[in-house]
Amino acid sequence: MIVPVNEDILVRLIDAATTDAAANEVTPPLTDDGEWSAARITWLRDFHRARRGGLDGPEAEATWAILTGNEVVGSVRLKRTGSPRVLETGIWIRRSHRERRAGQEALAAVLREASSLGYDEVCAETGGSNTAAQALLRKLGFTPSAADGTDRVWASLVLTDIPGPAVSRFPQDGTEQPQ
Repeated sequence: MIVPVNEDILVRLIDAATTDAAANEVTPPLTDDGEWSAARITWLRDFHRARRGGLDGPEAEATWAILTGNEVVGSVRLKRTGSPRVLETGIWIRRSHRERRAGQEALAAVLREASSLGYDEVCAETGGSNTAAQALLRKLGFTPSAADGTDRVWASLVLTDIPGPAVSRFPQDGTEQPQ
């Protein structure tokens, strides 16, 4: 399940990040050593607070915390791109929850959100060595493509290419429906 990042959730989200995720997985490389620091925690707090306005807010981006039960296990986001019908998504999950479907369910939820808002496509970017993220994107129907000369992989999902209603593959319980 995904929930908006209010102050209570933000405290729990920062705790999840700093205790069970690498700093470079959650924030930009703000320090040379790649470790959690006061500057990174401030950046993370400010990042989520600034996005409370959602896609129509000044940052043109919305974030949600990912919950498993009542535990915060990560964050997922949607951001407007330069293309009016395309959103970008990003996600991070605590190490201890990466093989437990939380990421798949969270991404499915933001795909439903993008579709319900009338967007046609969602794209994502990940590291070329992040095979788990690439597999997750493929599982949800994204088509990956590597850019020449970089260690980045871009993937996109055209929501209108999904047979039937755009969200039919992504029911609320996170299970996939037969196609």
